[in-house]
Order: sequence, then structure tokens, then C-alpha cells
Amino acid sequence: MCVNMVFILKITHAIITDMQESEVFMKKNPGWIKFTVILIVINLFMVRQVLSQNNFNERGYDIPVLMYHSITEDDKKMFRVTKDGFYEQMKYLKDSGFSVLSMDEVYDHLKNNKPFKDKSIAITFDDGYKDNYHNAYPILKEFAMNATIFVVTDYLGGSAYLSVDEIKEMQLNNIDIESHTTNHAKLDKLTEIDRINTLKDSKDYIDEVLNKEVKYIAYPFGRCNKDVIADARLQGYKMAFTTKSGHATGRDDLNQLKRVLVSGYMNIDHFIKVVNK
Repeated sequence: MCVNMVFILKITHAIITDMQESEVFMKKNPGWIKFTVILIVINLFMVRQVLSQNNFNERGYDIPVLMYHSITEDDKKMFRVTKDGFYEQMKYLKDSGFSVLSMDEVYDHLKNNKPFKDKSIAITFDDGYKDNYHNAYPILKEFAMNATIFVVTDYLGGSAYLSVDEIKEMQLNNIDIESHTTNHAKLDKLTEIDRINTLKDSKDYIDEVLNKEVKYIAYPFGRCNKDVIADARLQGYKMAFTTKSGHATGRDDLNQLKRVLVSGYMNIDHFIKVVNK
């Protein structure tokens, strides 16, 4: 139903600015009293929603979540950053005053629409490569930085992957261990039962081994759809990451957040631009 905006404004102005005038007006228009009250409530609610949305658009309500994979001795490729390169990047973050948040802190801010302080950032690793322990972990400890490793649980203990003892040690030293499923399958291509099993089994395994509650997941290959998201929620995951490029923000569904890929081909100047974007 279309309502004459001039009439609406006249009612609102009368009520707010001049109660005597309002009383006279309402006596002349008794049928509009309830309508006016409802209208004002709706308008106030809409204003609140607009202001809330504007808050999301202000700088400070999103965060770059860096996505690494392998940290190698000297083999530089798309998903392989050298140890020296990683050290240079972490040193820049430390020297420049960046605050490296834990995944629980990221979730708290995004879930509750709390602004991040300036220069907030998060660090993640996908797959759970053994070099994360030998090459990345000592550097993260040196700079007292938080990080999250999304592990493929069936790979744990393999020659190229982290061992249970290694993830237990890291978990005690600011490295959060979360799920990357059991077998790194494309979740959107699995049957419902297989999808539920890989989501559930990986979470249950980490829960038991580390005596913790797994709350976060990175989708293998970043692939998800509405069924994947629904099943992840059903299994108790509170927040999930894709491989789509961009900052994580509360404007987006917390079950399909973006990240920033750090490639082995990225030099320090490019890295600096990315983290300050």
C-alpha cells in the first residue's frame, strides 16, 4: 500500500515537536492513531538497520585472513612459500604493529559485529604439511603469533604431513588445529552420507586427540554449496572458510568467508600492499 509521504511526515513532526498540535491533529484524525504508532516503530527499526549496515561498511569491520599451505626450505611455487620469505613476512607484521588474532577472536568479532582494531590480521594454513611444524612454527613462536592449521585428519602421520604429537605440541603454543575434513574431497561432489561422514569424523577425531571442541573448517578446494553449508552447521562448525579472495567480514555468511592467498611468487612489496589493503 502506498502512503502519502507528506502526510507521514506531518504526523511524525506533529508528534515529536509539538504535543499540543499532535493532540489536535489526532482528534481530527482518530483512525490514524494506531497507524501512526506502528509507522513510527517501523521507521525507527529501519533507521536502526541502516545504521547497522553502515557500520559494516566502515573500515574496521573486516579482517584479512592470510591463507598459506606449505612453507618450504627453498622451493617457491604457487602454494609453497619459502621459509625465508615467510620469516620476512612475519617480521614485517611484527615490526609494523600488526595484531595477529586467534580464530576464536576472529569469530567473536565477526559474530558480534565488533570492530577490529587497526592492523588486525589472522594467519591460516591448509592441509597440515609437516613443514608447517619444522619451518613455520618456530618463526611463529619467535614472534609470539597465533595461527590456525586446518588439517586433513586421514593424512596425519604421513611422511609429508604433521604427526599427532606435533599437533599436540603446537596446540599448546598458540597454534589452533581445526578441520579440513578427513580426506580433502570436494564436498559439493559427495553424496550426502559421505559428506556428513567426512565433516563429522574429522571433527570428532581432532576433538578426541586434542581434547578440544573443533569449531572451524576450511572447505577443501574452497568448494561449498547450500547443502555443504547446512551439513557443516549440523555437525557443529560455527565458521567456515573458502578460497575466495577477499577480507573476512560480518557482511558475509560466516560459513563461507573469504581469505587472502599468500603465494610463493609474492614478494615482500606485494605482501605489504595486500595486508594493508
